[in-house]
Amino acid sequence: MPLVRVDIHDGLAPLRPDMSEAIHGALVEAWGMPADDLFQIFQVHQPGDLFFSRTFPDADRSDIVFVQILAFTGYTPQQKQQGAELVADRLAALGIKRDDILIALHENGDGDWLAPAKER
Repeated sequence: MPLVRVDIHDGLAPLRPDMSEAIHGALVEAWGMPADDLFQIFQVHQPGDLFFSRTFPDADRSDIVFVQILAFTGYTPQQKQQGAELVADRLAALGIKRDDILIALHENGDGDWLAPAKER
């Protein structure tokens, strides 16, 4: 059950539904997760709220799209890389420059995902 957080500048706000679909579809395809496993948070920021290097590492950034993915541990390095590549490809297809995309994957394990008991 990945939890995806996306931080963007307000100029990209109209693309949120398409970005959501692009990111989710990439993870479903690359990681084989269920299509209804959708948990995302989009945070829109004003200019000056997000600070980033325009050049590190070997980048030519004009903006930044931070994609943070919190996922249950167990995906192989190849699956993680494939997921990141597909996310970048699909965001690029929306007109977002690949250099402007930064993806951070965080993993956790058993006992770290909690939900209230089902209603009875």
